[in-house]
Amino acid sequence: MLQFALSVFVNRDNAHLPGPHKTGTTALQAFIYDLHYRNSTIFSNDNLRIAQYDELPGVFAKEGVMLNLPHCSLEQYKNSGGQMNAGMCDRMRYRFPQFMHEAYNKSEDVLFVAEDFDRIAINNDRLRFYLIPYKKVKVIVHYRRLHDWLPSFYNQIVQHYNLIYARAIEDYPSFVDWLIEHYDEFLDAHAIAVADRYRSQHYVTEVDIINMHEVASTSNLIEYFFCSELKANSTCKAIHDGAKPSKSNIGSDHDYERLAIKASLAKKIDTVLDRPIILARATRGLKKKVDRINADETLPRICPPKELLDRILQTEIEQEKKFFPSWFQSQGGEDVLRTSFEAAVKKKFCSLDDKKILESGVLDEVFQEFVGDSKDWVL
Repeated sequence: MLQFALSVFVNRDNAHLPGPHKTGTTALQAFIYDLHYRNSTIFSNDNLRIAQYDELPGVFAKEGVMLNLPHCSLEQYKNSGGQMNAGMCDRMRYRFPQFMHEAYNKSEDVLFVAEDFDRIAINNDRLRFYLIPYKKVKVIVHYRRLHDWLPSFYNQIVQHYNLIYARAIEDYPSFVDWLIEHYDEFLDAHAIAVADRYRSQHYVTEVDIINMHEVASTSNLIEYFFCSELKANSTCKAIHDGAKPSKSNIGSDHDYERLAIKASLAKKIDTVLDRPIILARATRGLKKKVDRINADETLPRICPPKELLDRILQTEIEQEKKFFPSWFQSQGGEDVLRTSFEAAVKKKFCSLDDKKILESGVLDEVFQEFVGDSKDWVL
């Protein structure tokens, strides 16, 4: 089966794929390759085959190897938001089918873990071709509530573009701006929409949705994935013996990064913040200086319109009633979900109003402290 996590898992007749973005996929990838490098036979003990870089070559290496498969499956490669082109995928087109046939002939299950299987621009005919000769494909997606997932996804995206924003190539959107403009677009990358898309594909034989919130109450995602979902006994034992991923992709709030960049572009900070270390120092320093004068709670903020928030909450209620009805009711149903939603909105959904802050001059004295050696900015 083939399995995607997204996850894809595959055995002689099946394949598995897991994700989407910001649902623990980085930790899964790191865990898999960390464990493989320490013990090259552990996955084969569970009849699992994990692709190595020489078997799935491309732009991504180390634990990102499996990203090469979805990026070479995008409709227009780079024009579809990927990091590869047809030429870059040539090596994969030669080597990867060999890997798949070798695994198939050994009756091995194959596991792919890559968040970019969530992209709507995946060319499913191309992806299906890459998965030959496996006849069954199981897709596993990880559900995370929209009010947790959307801010995390925003932070992931802007982190990739912060130097582009610092160089004024593009405007740095607040979370509120981003949510208003792109909500429908990124809803397509949410677990439920991803699961629906793969269910509609003829080559996908099974789709599972793992509720991350339910898993968190009893175990961690990696343990659940290998012990309960895949029933990989050797890997599960390694987890219980203490095997952990070397890294995860925990995001951080970017409000003060955006404010620092906007202040620099407005010449209120007399330094161009287009180098990573300078931008990081300015961001940390700005937050510390604002905290020092106890100004954070009084700075003007903008929040999403009520109509959009109501729509997000209603979508969450409908999703959990449909896909996790027993768990939803056991957690307190709509009332408890609404309370959790409102708390998240208050904490994560409202952004600093950088336009008002800069126009009012409320932080001008703070901005003026950003002079001299940037090493002093964080003090």
